[in-house]
Amino acid sequence: MKKNLESILETKFTSSYVSWKDWGHNFANLKKNQYAYYKAEIRRSKHKFQAYSDVLEIGFGNGSFLNYAKQMHWNIKGTEMNIDLVNLAKSNNFDVLHTDNLSTFADNKFDLVVAFDVLEHIPEDKLIDFMLEIKRVLVFDGIFIARFPNGDSPFGLKIQNGDFTHISSIGSGKVFSLESITNMKLIFLGGEAQPIIGTNILNFSHKILALPIKFILNFIICLIFFPREKVDFTSSNLSAIFKKVKY
Repeated sequence: MKKNLESILETKFTSSYVSWKDWGHNFANLKKNQYAYYKAEIRRSKHKFQAYSDVLEIGFGNGSFLNYAKQMHWNIKGTEMNIDLVNLAKSNNFDVLHTDNLSTFADNKFDLVVAFDVLEHIPEDKLIDFMLEIKRVLVFDGIFIARFPNGDSPFGLKIQNGDFTHISSIGSGKVFSLESITNMKLIFLGGEAQPIIGTNILNFSHKILALPIKFILNFIICLIFFPREKVDFTSSNLSAIFKKVKY
């Protein structure tokens, strides 16, 4: 197995990119909606992570999940390409590395690895190596959670095409292929979590109105165009959850 992923990201994440993303302000601020979202995604793994679980976030961005993990009393580590974000995280007492690979980490190290909005930045010819590296650093029965623009749906195009650093489009077919190639068990694939409980009133009201419409639209589209497939057509992002198992 290849242990060093050379140049996973071909695009440099410069200070101007971080400014465009409006990151750096209120670093590691964890909004109520974000807390509810992370909790919902992790619940989908059907795994309860105890205090002091070893957790890794790849591409921690503005640090909201780092804060969430800290509140869960997990041993959280993070990696990031942008040195400014790394320095911000370190100044907020997070254990982070400025790196584009996982070679620093030992085999069978982490109970949970997450990569929110990361896979779309990785060249397609590097995705398999990337997944194999995640598998390497996970303990057996460890969980990997990824979120990325929905390559199965036009609703994902705004996100996919809204960032010049997004270079790979990933739909359900590629996810199933990664499951087969890496021998990791795919335990969930679908639209990103849409928690209602625990969010603010505006978010709650929007989802109460939108979710039934999305459900009906998705049912009709799948019935007409994808009768033999389970496609989450109306979600702009997909979430995939893998488990490292012994075959």
